Amino acid sequence: MQFISQLLEHPALFAYFAGANNYTWLQFRNGERRLLAKPITYFEERLPAFVRVHKTALINPACVQSIHRPARAKMPGTIRMHDGTELPVARRRWNDVVQLLETSMPQPSPPTNNHPGTAPLAALHPSDTGIPTQHAPYVAPPLLVIAVMQGDALLLTRECIDSLGLPCLLHRLDFGAELASSLLMSALEEQPALIILDARTNRTDRMLTLRALKSHPRLRAIPVVWLAAPGDNTMQAYTLDANSVVVVSQEPAAYTRIIEQLCRYWLTVVQLPPQPGPGKPA
Repeated sequence: MQFISQLLEHPALFAYFAGANNYTWLQFRNGERRLLAKPITYFEERLPAFVRVHKTALINPACVQSIHRPARAKMPGTIRMHDGTELPVARRRWNDVVQLLETSMPQPSPPTNNHPGTAPLAALHPSDTGIPTQHAPYVAPPLLVIAVMQGDALLLTRECIDSLGLPCLLHRLDFGAELASSLLMSALEEQPALIILDARTNRTDRMLTLRALKSHPRLRAIPVVWLAAPGDNTMQAYTLDANSVVVVSQEPAAYTRIIEQLCRYWLTVVQLPPQPGPGKPA
């Protein structure tokens, strides 16, 4: 029971639940699957943001790829998840499910191949609408955070950044060996506000990444946080000029607390290097 309660503190890790009598299969977003000794109604009551689409299925709306109407009358509809799994939608739930998902799923960009006369107003150039063109004031782009990490750590980190309510974009890399080269080829205003290196996995790759970032004058000002496992030798990371070296646990709740504090500090408290706007020298 305690394990399940701790698990439910991190719903962003879940893709969907599949009921099996008094047991439930939990499908994680990273591909892992686990059988839990609770009926699916137990999880429905404790995860109000999830949608019950069928007596055997409870889904995370953020993991839905597409919705498909029933092929013919008296047949269930289907939902396709990001991992390719297709789950049934009960006929009596169809209208409610569609309405819930339309408000919670990310909306696709307007199509570009519209038929004549059907282009949405937002897709038209101002000169096409008769509206005088005005130059909008410069708006700073969202803060970019690059996380070199894998698995559940990425989902928990994304959850922490989202909880801050800041205009942030999180970009994930499995390996950071080419990160420095990529940043050197990008514009200065596209540089990240923070880089997080999870050295609990592939320490060699993370070390090479840190060395490359801090050895170039243009990149060394970018804050880099080094995540270490308990018992790791952290001196080498400091020697390579990591801005912060933090020991984190594999336990999700402890990891989340530390990452939230780190992100709050680096993205809201610290004065980050200024980002040039349009027309400013790089």
